[in-house]
Amino acid sequence: RSMISSPTRAVRPDYSEAGASYRELGRPRIPRKLVGAALVVIGLGLAAVAGWRIQSTISNLSNETTLGKNELLEGGRILKAGGLGLTKAQAATASGDFQRAGQHFANAHAILKQSRLIAVMGVVPPARRQIEAASELTDMGVHLARGGQGLVAVFGVVLTQEPVTHAGSPGERALALLDAIDPKVAALSAELRTVEQDRNRIPSGGLLPPLANAVSQLDAKVNFADASRALNDLRADEPGLRQFLGQSAPRTYLVLQQDSAELRATGGFIGSIGYLSFDHGKMSPFQPENVYTIDDKSPGGVAPPAPLEKTFHLKTWTLRDSNWSPDFAAAAKQAEFFLQREANKKVDGVIAIDPFFISKILTVTGPVQVPETGDVVDANTFFTTTLNRVEVDPAVGKRFLSYAAKAMFAHLLATPSSKWLPLLQTLQSGCDTRSVQAYLHDPQAESLISRHSCSGQLHPLTGDGLMVIDSNVGGNKDDFWLQRSFHLTLAPQPDGAVRHTLRIHLSGLSPHDKPGSVIKPLTGTWGYTGWLRIYLPPSATMMSSSGAQLAAADDLGRRVLQGWLYVRFDQTVDVTVVYDVAPAAAKDASRHLDLYWQKQAGRLADPISIDVVMPPGWKLQSERAGSRSLHAAKISSDLSVDRTFSFDYGPS
Repeated sequence: RSMISSPTRAVRPDYSEAGASYRELGRPRIPRKLVGAALVVIGLGLAAVAGWRIQSTISNLSNETTLGKNELLEGGRILKAGGLGLTKAQAATASGDFQRAGQHFANAHAILKQSRLIAVMGVVPPARRQIEAASELTDMGVHLARGGQGLVAVFGVVLTQEPVTHAGSPGERALALLDAIDPKVAALSAELRTVEQDRNRIPSGGLLPPLANAVSQLDAKVNFADASRALNDLRADEPGLRQFLGQSAPRTYLVLQQDSAELRATGGFIGSIGYLSFDHGKMSPFQPENVYTIDDKSPGGVAPPAPLEKTFHLKTWTLRDSNWSPDFAAAAKQAEFFLQREANKKVDGVIAIDPFFISKILTVTGPVQVPETGDVVDANTFFTTTLNRVEVDPAVGKRFLSYAAKAMFAHLLATPSSKWLPLLQTLQSGCDTRSVQAYLHDPQAESLISRHSCSGQLHPLTGDGLMVIDSNVGGNKDDFWLQRSFHLTLAPQPDGAVRHTLRIHLSGLSPHDKPGSVIKPLTGTWGYTGWLRIYLPPSATMMSSSGAQLAAADDLGRRVLQGWLYVRFDQTVDVTVVYDVAPAAAKDASRHLDLYWQKQAGRLADPISIDVVMPPGWKLQSERAGSRSLHAAKISSDLSVDRTFSFDYGPS
């Protein structure tokens, strides 16, 4: 054991000094400035790479959105140009456009959501605002493209309809169309709601010019409120249309053919009637009938309105004169009463049409031949041909209206689906101009016609207003020639009332041939006899009148000034009425006046003008016609449709 020595501990040499000497001698010192420069170069390089990647990302994003926009607009252009007449080839092209648009917008949306560089940029609030807005825009593009494909699917339903000769009546095809498009419209509504939500999330300010410009262009091309309203209206109209077409039960409607050349309160003398029937969409052949055939069976015993009794010496009131009230619902109920009394027939509602509407229909469908007379009528000749046949051809007389109506409805049965949209637009125009009026028993169907201004109602007033009604009680067609124009002066008073001066100018009545006229000259030896009624607010008070024998009465919740109106051949007549409207009706407490001027059915577009005369020290501050601001001392318009005006005024 003593021979075993203890192990010695290894001692590690100290190279610190040597190492220091080595570093000092064998490795040259790098200047700090050079190190800093290198770091700057490296940083710039990294920034260049990042910048290149950002530029590349933004370029890709811009390309995808531009391509998507172009495809979307092209698909929309094809749909707009084709409408319900869209061909299968056009539908396929539009569908492809929308599909590619959706893919491009989806690619752009993915770039915004998946790019790490864009995510890093989004940390900065100003950049985040731009990125979020761009994301909403690309998502809108995706859903607009889907909506476009949905529209193509809706039009595709029309394209797949069988030929007319095999597909049944238009009513049957309309019900089949509603069944087919209902789920597609629901899907389209969902896409549009998503688009609206995306748009509402885009801020109104703080966007860079390219984004702000893109939002402005989108708003200019797509009115989301109007599109949403149109879809909602379509879905709201569907139940009423189904009921009108007899889906739940057979429906029969009395059709009044009103002759506006012999003006009456709701549009014209009823020279012919007919029956329009639907059963699950299937339309029965239209059955026209001479109204005198029905009235000859009248049991009598119903006192007619006094003006009719005096001029025609009537012993009883009958169907042909039932439209004495200017409120179409009231006149329709009166017509139903006489129909049941004279013909023992009940109907599900009443529809009135006039020659102006039939002329518009012929614009869409083309000429129609009337077999019984050999006449070929079109949009330009229907009115004049009817007038000549009814007034001066005793062999045909008022039967021509029945013959023409029968030919017209047969022609409509053969109308291809490509003309449905123009026909619907013509129908709406007829409702707006009161060439078409309806009163229906079914609540949903009645709601449908009310929404589309087809009710012919004498509307209740919420402010000031008027409606001038003239009824021809001379038994002639003078209203084809007789011209009417109206001028109204409004004079607000310091006490809040408004004084009105209404001037009605009547002219153009002559028994002589007019050069180039295809109409026979007026017959008779005297001129025009009418019963004039001016419907005003209930608080109206007549101060004076001239040119007509007027007296005040109450009717339909309104004050009415009424009396005899005479216009001799080759003379003009000016009727002037001065009346006051109380402050409550004129809403003058706020120095604001709303005026609603309703047109009479059966008149095309009588000219009207309005002046506002302020009391001393007052001025007219603003005036509007409908939603349009005016900046003229005198308003000039017409009564092609009902008109609304508003005025604001006060002390200078």
